[in-house]
Amino acid sequence: MIIPLSIAPEDVGIIRSRFLAKVKQGDGCWLWTGYTQTPLGRGRMRINNRVYYAYRVAYVLEHGSIPAGYVVCHHCDNPQCVRSDHLFAGLQADNVRDMHAKKRGRNNPPCGIDHHKVTVSDERVAWAKQMYTSGQMNQSAIAEVLGVTQQTISDWVRGHVRRPRSKGLLIAQQRDTAADQLGEAA
Repeated sequence: MIIPLSIAPEDVGIIRSRFLAKVKQGDGCWLWTGYTQTPLGRGRMRINNRVYYAYRVAYVLEHGSIPAGYVVCHHCDNPQCVRSDHLFAGLQADNVRDMHAKKRGRNNPPCGIDHHKVTVSDERVAWAKQMYTSGQMNQSAIAEVLGVTQQTISDWVRGHVRRPRSKGLLIAQQRDTAADQLGEAA
């Protein structure tokens, strides 16, 4: 539940000075340096014995209030940012649409080489497809070189979506190096 935030006009000056004392200003985002409780580093500020997100305080200090039913969203997608021109009021549905459009949601996981479990680079997948379609190597031989299963090679050459494997990009880079060395030896 979001606690409504209102600042009495006579308190704006003192709250603004307390607020700005905890902000690292720069050319880009202004970062909250005070209390944070969340893993994402969203700042918190106590006002009249209530704790509010720092970016909500920033918005209220600049605009006077948050419209009823609205949330404060970030143009910059930085939860630590409290720069007022990086913030806007929007409906929660707007915030969710923005999140999905920017591929930041749980339902928008990274794909391909950006996925943390991918072990074979996109270049190696293209190489595997080229080697198979040209008839230079069979799927089993390609799989052995790349350290994947024959079924994985079959999926790639048939155009199926790549499935991530364990251990991540470091393994992909190691395999690329080994495959390069194998190619140089041939």
